Amino acid sequence: MATLKLDMSFKRADGYNSKITVDNARADVTAAEAGAMMDMLITTGIFQPSGSPLAEKVSAQLITTEVTELEV
Repeated sequence: MATLKLDMSFKRADGYNSKITVDNARADVTAAEAGAMMDMLITTGIFQPSGSPLAEKVSAQLITTEVTELEV
C-alpha cells in the first residue's frame, strides 16, 4: 500500500530549520500549490516552533512510501 506525504521545510526567524509534514497528500499536488501553502503558513504565523516564526521557504517534497506487509 502506497502512502503520500508532503514535506515542507522552512527557515525560522532564529536561523534554525523546521519541517511541516502533511500526511495523505494528494498525488497531484503542484509546486505552485505547495508554494502557496508555505507562503500562507509564513504570513499567518500560525506555527512558531520553539517560539520562532517561520521566515522563509527552503524546499517542498512529495514523498511516496510503499509498504509491503510480511507475514511472520
